[in-house]
Amino acid sequence: MIALTFLPAALLAQEALPSGSHIHGTGHLSIIISEGAFTLMLQVPGADVVGFEEAAETDADRERVAAAVSDLSKPLELFALPTEAGCAAVSANVALVGEGLRPQTDTAEESHTEFQADYVVQCDDINAATVMEFPYFERFEMAQRLTVKMATSTDERTFEVSREMPVLNLLDAQ
Repeated sequence: MIALTFLPAALLAQEALPSGSHIHGTGHLSIIISEGAFTLMLQVPGADVVGFEEAAETDADRERVAAAVSDLSKPLELFALPTEAGCAAVSANVALVGEGLRPQTDTAEESHTEFQADYVVQCDDINAATVMEFPYFERFEMAQRLTVKMATSTDERTFEVSREMPVLNLLDAQ
């Protein structure tokens, strides 16, 4: 039932994410705020998260990917909301996707992988969720900025958060 509730929001968020856009240091986060919940969709280059974009070939590379997937599976540790809002992650789906996962060939094509994550965060008092902080930048040292598209039932806006300014005022989107 929850999945059906957020399906339209997830589709809107998917449309909000850029296609083919891949700039190292810059990720994209789409946030839909509706009826006591946040739906978030994150798309970031593999290099920003694990430091490389090609297929993980060594045990150390595979460990970095596993650690990144584990960390990305905890949205409230990366995108922090005020405790007064009583928010909890309802779902977290993380995937490493892209052409860099295929074996290297003799062609000169660049390989690009990216992490994609979809989250649903339910809040007891969504009105108390006035800011979102981004410990994401502390965890992923190569990440420099996130372009954030926020949508509510009445408005859609784009913001930028960065390593230097890792706080988003959620009241600006409402």
